[in-house]
Amino acid sequence: MTIAELANKYCTRVGAKASYAHQFRVLTRRLPWQVAQLSEDRIDAYLTDALGHLAPSTVAKHRRMLACLLQFARSERLLNKRTVPRPLRRVKCPPPNPRAWSHADIRALLSVAEHLKGGTRQCAYSLIVPAWILAAYSTGLRRQDLLDLRHDAIRGSRAAVRQAKTGWPHVVNLDPASIAAIRRLPRKGPRVFGDLISAVQIVRVMRRLVKQAGLDGTGKWLRRSGATYCEAAGYDASGHLGHKSPGMKIHYIDRLLLAEIRPDEPRVPPVLAT
Repeated sequence: MTIAELANKYCTRVGAKASYAHQFRVLTRRLPWQVAQLSEDRIDAYLTDALGHLAPSTVAKHRRMLACLLQFARSERLLNKRTVPRPLRRVKCPPPNPRAWSHADIRALLSVAEHLKGGTRQCAYSLIVPAWILAAYSTGLRRQDLLDLRHDAIRGSRAAVRQAKTGWPHVVNLDPASIAAIRRLPRKGPRVFGDLISAVQIVRVMRRLVKQAGLDGTGKWLRRSGATYCEAAGYDASGHLGHKSPGMKIHYIDRLLLAEIRPDEPRVPPVLAT
């Protein structure tokens, strides 16, 4: 059995999503190994070589996937039991330095969005894009989760969703501005946004909007902005982002923006006396 066949068997066993299974296929194309050859030493050698031409974050992801396959092969009794399991070599991945939009930037986006021309067959961009911006910022939902948001899931100022990435239920908050913007949208089906615009269309119009507003970034920065302002207000951004692991929020919080929001905190030592 090849490692690619092992990966297919593993994805079938755990009921992996198509995107996750695709990542395993991409990885195993690099590795023409047989399952019998799978070992900590071989994986360590691959990781060391991969660090020479791949980003540390990518190699760290490969490490996790290969560890899953190694454990699965042992559970299926496809490897020699005499081999004593040991941890794989570490892959040091430096933490990211995310960037997000300030409130002034988001207001600039909304100002431009209200005058956008064109639209989908169901709704004008000048209606749906401001509602998207406000809802994405206040809820912190990923793009697909926001597209899947249903009208009947909203009760008062909260909505209950099931996150597509993790499958876990998550309760989000909607501020008054986003609720008002959603109520102005036409109802063409059970979904608030998904029945008015597609994922491809929202990506394109957000790219166009950011360019017209003279800003950097993508629509994903709205999720980062919400997380950063939650931290600035004294709330744990993990709850806003829907993360089970508190350490994941480091990938979303803009540290520079957070420092600008909290100017009252001492960050510079007193000036030296002359």
